[in-house]
Amino acid sequence: MKRTSKGPARSMLIHLVGGFLGSGKTTAIVEACRLLMRRGITVGVVTNDQGKNLVDTAFVRAAGAAAAEVSGGCFCCNLPDFERRLAELEEAAAPQVVFAEPVGSCTDLVATIARPLARRGAAGWAMGSLTVVTDIRLLRRRLHDEPLPFSSEVIYIFDTQLDEAELIIVNKSDLVPAERAEEVLGLAAARFPGKRVILQNSRDPQSVERWLGLIGGGVHPLAGGGAVDYDRYAAGEMRLAWYDASVVVQAEDGAAAVRILMEELRAASRDAGGPAAHIKLLVEHRDGVFKGSLTDAEAALPDVPAIAGPRMKVVVNARAETHAEDLRSAMRAALERAAPRGGMEVRVTEEQSFHPFRPVPSERIP
Repeated sequence: MKRTSKGPARSMLIHLVGGFLGSGKTTAIVEACRLLMRRGITVGVVTNDQGKNLVDTAFVRAAGAAAAEVSGGCFCCNLPDFERRLAELEEAAAPQVVFAEPVGSCTDLVATIARPLARRGAAGWAMGSLTVVTDIRLLRRRLHDEPLPFSSEVIYIFDTQLDEAELIIVNKSDLVPAERAEEVLGLAAARFPGKRVILQNSRDPQSVERWLGLIGGGVHPLAGGGAVDYDRYAAGEMRLAWYDASVVVQAEDGAAAVRILMEELRAASRDAGGPAAHIKLLVEHRDGVFKGSLTDAEAALPDVPAIAGPRMKVVVNARAETHAEDLRSAMRAALERAAPRGGMEVRVTEEQSFHPFRPVPSERIP
């Protein structure tokens, strides 16, 4: 692809960071960006989702990193758009390091993203690494052959993501006892021979520093995970439902209102008849932003800091294995229930619900 920058050529190292919905990819990326920026390294992030009004893009920008997004489909099915976003970042911010975060239901990243980009070879761009992030609690259940709260088609996506990883981050290690974390690390190392597997708490800068040390040395070989059954992959994607909404909330006690919203939204996924792969909300208020993240694995709500009222803008991204219309109805009902509970006014200004299309890569190099 033709470079748009008119200045001198600079190296731009692109790290792919994949992994299942709710695994903590964005949190890891944002902490990595903070650490790199403190060293004087310019960074950029490209986020990705099937929908629009993305929580992750706003969260990245709030952390001070340059961000672009590919919405309305995954990177692999919109490769020219992904390249355009990379070029825009290069032109606007000249980042030395770019983290690219594919949507959490996406797999086959080496064949459909890394190799095509490497072959096209924009001057100064280099594919650096592929990390796959996984929630330690889901991974432990999978390694012990215990049931996961998803269909076999969705679990196929979870499995293939791990199979193609070069480096696996077993994330949220702080949420289980230390001895259990070490047990999972040992089981994962045995299950994925030849791969680097590390424990990580992505909210801990020292933990994220270790990851940066592993990927920061330059370009790593990307072997990929082999053949992917696109019929099973497509079946898994199409079993997942997406719901995105922009909401205006009026409440005197902002923190209390947000806690009630999270309680109701988590309950809504059960009302929709399927497990919640991930529910995210981004709250923009007078003094800053707050990001809340919920999955079926979470026993407790995230801590909510002081949030300035009375007016807040809230973006909701929900993904669950259910029917899209059922998810929309349940989420709207949750927002309506939250209003009288918190003595707040809740107004939905924009929303959409849908199922992803079958993945059709723009280019695939096995």
